[in-house]
Amino acid sequence: MALYAGSLALSKAGATLVNTRREFRLLILSPGEPSDQLGGELIKASLDDTNLQYTALSYTWGDPSDPANITLNDGHNLPITRNLEAALRQFRSRIDPVRLWVDAICINQADKEEKNSQVRIMRSIYVLACRTWVWLGSSDAESDRAMDIVQSFRLGDLTTNELRLTSRKDWEGIGNLMRRSWWTRIWVIQEVLSSRRVHVWCGSRMIDFECFVKLEEIRRDFAFRDIPTQPFANILSNWDLNQRIVLNGEAPLFEWMADTHKFSSTLRRDRIYALLGLSSEESRSAIVPDYTSRTSDSLLSTRATVHFLMQQKSLLPLQSGFYKKAEDLDLPSWVSDWSTSQAGYVMLVFNRPYNACGSYSTTTPRFSPEITQPSSCPENVSLILSGVVVGEIKIAEPMLEVPLYTGTDTNKDLESRMLRRELTRSTCQNWWAIYESFTNPIEESSSVNRDRRYPFPDIPSVRQEAFWRTIIADRALDGTGPVGRQWFRFFRSWLTDVEGEGITDFRNAAVSHCAGRSFILTCEGTPGLAPAKTKAGDIVCLLYGGDVPFVLRRLSSGDGCYQLIGETYVHGIMQGEKSEMLRGERVQDFEIV
Repeated sequence: MALYAGSLALSKAGATLVNTRREFRLLILSPGEPSDQLGGELIKASLDDTNLQYTALSYTWGDPSDPANITLNDGHNLPITRNLEAALRQFRSRIDPVRLWVDAICINQADKEEKNSQVRIMRSIYVLACRTWVWLGSSDAESDRAMDIVQSFRLGDLTTNELRLTSRKDWEGIGNLMRRSWWTRIWVIQEVLSSRRVHVWCGSRMIDFECFVKLEEIRRDFAFRDIPTQPFANILSNWDLNQRIVLNGEAPLFEWMADTHKFSSTLRRDRIYALLGLSSEESRSAIVPDYTSRTSDSLLSTRATVHFLMQQKSLLPLQSGFYKKAEDLDLPSWVSDWSTSQAGYVMLVFNRPYNACGSYSTTTPRFSPEITQPSSCPENVSLILSGVVVGEIKIAEPMLEVPLYTGTDTNKDLESRMLRRELTRSTCQNWWAIYESFTNPIEESSSVNRDRRYPFPDIPSVRQEAFWRTIIADRALDGTGPVGRQWFRFFRSWLTDVEGEGITDFRNAAVSHCAGRSFILTCEGTPGLAPAKTKAGDIVCLLYGGDVPFVLRRLSSGDGCYQLIGETYVHGIMQGEKSEMLRGERVQDFEIV
């Protein structure tokens, strides 16, 4: 039986919900013995009721191919996943009914219009619940012990020696607990951040969610490799701040999208819809959940990008886009595939360490056809930006790609990191050889002074500095910079594989900034880092509203349109050195399709 083939039973059992009354369903889980068939009754409730008493469930659906059943109201069976069945059996009382909200049961998943309206009020459902129960799954041989240890960590501050008393086997058990799929699911962020009280269950063990906040603090401070750095780690490490942000409703959707790209969802559009409840009112008004065929995944990503550009009044959404787009999505080049959990390689996010456009760092984007609201945006729309061409790319040499490991196996993660480090170093050695041998097209016989044949004086130390600053985008791994001149020593040690001071800092910065990028040289010999798909003949532009330059590609159609390739670091123009060009007669419009 296919999952949710029992939607007819659900519609009969729960009756039709009235959106204007903010109605939703609750499951009254019937008491029973462990071996009894699951049963219960669906009742209607309203978020406007003042005496609501229920527990909200946060869990992963699990494999739908082998469903169990729960019997509802008048004897109709509703298929549910085995993971949900295990949770309900754990929560069921032998004596008293248990009042729960469970999305798979309380929302008619086959009715897309109902799903649209219920997703819009989902945050309120968790806010008004007396508590939220997180279900990590059934227990195994080591999970009970792991839950007990995690609970003990919250009892007080622990010294390094006290932590060392925890055995390696126990740490592995804790690590496996953190590898459970719940920690990677996009919907759980809203579910726990919106809740008053959160308890975590694994089998029959239950502990307070704050225990895992403490665990992340320990992992971060003591760098225990047995505890994986899973997507939820950033949420845990900023738990109090994130709760305040959600409570105040002050975070734009764009910021949540950028911070949560490693989380997963079954449906593409849920990568956006699952975060709306955490976002500002402006974002919730601009993007409304729609699971019908009226809104395709391509149209949703386009409208999201339009909203982000309008909201930010800058080109930041283009700077932190996701370059790995799903092949079956026909998206304009300037629209990010916000539905993917495979991130592109992002040079910049929110700390704005560059200022390539100087005082022209804001813009009001224009579109063709004209758009006033994201909700009115058609699927095929062009972005029109103003700016200037500052160079043409002569050489583009890509970094060899090592697929980002996104799993939780620490050994595979270490292997991936080591391979990426070595490939980055060897590729940068090749890049340096290319840069050293580059010949400027100006003839030797030219009357132009030799020191002016390049954007920088043709002096070895100056050219070396331009190169090593380029391959780290002149920033440390944490985004601080420009870095000091002592980093040249770090570069020299790293490039020649000689142990030395600061080699780790330089290596980490180079690996991070070169990933997914090409080393470029303009026709004048200016070095830079651009997206891996950059080609010779592409142009480098300064565009109003950009903190950084962008690479555009002229389309061969001859209609004057361009394709956005992506953001770029170009040495010597990142702090506004050429921003005066944006007030000159060379400014033009670029229609990007």
